[in-house]
Amino acid sequence: MGPEIIIPVVIFAIPIVAILTSHQRNMSELIHNRHTQQQASVPNAEIQALRREVAELRELVLQQTIQMDGYQDPSPARENLAAPPNDQHIQA
Repeated sequence: MGPEIIIPVVIFAIPIVAILTSHQRNMSELIHNRHTQQQASVPNAEIQALRREVAELRELVLQQTIQMDGYQDPSPARENLAAPPNDQHIQA
């Protein structure tokens, strides 16, 4: 095999290798970016669902706390607030 055959093969091989390498790099970036985006979108959805659930639980605890306050024995101060005004105290 003489130099008259090796030189043209090398001349055509270098651009072909460069094109294939560039294509391989582009494909790996696409696959990597798609995989990263899929991983990022799933946790965001899960985080949003968890935040909604925590907000619902907070609201439920608040409602139950308010409800439980109504079931407790009324203190004397609450009895005074809840009792209708007595007309006997207003006489002048």
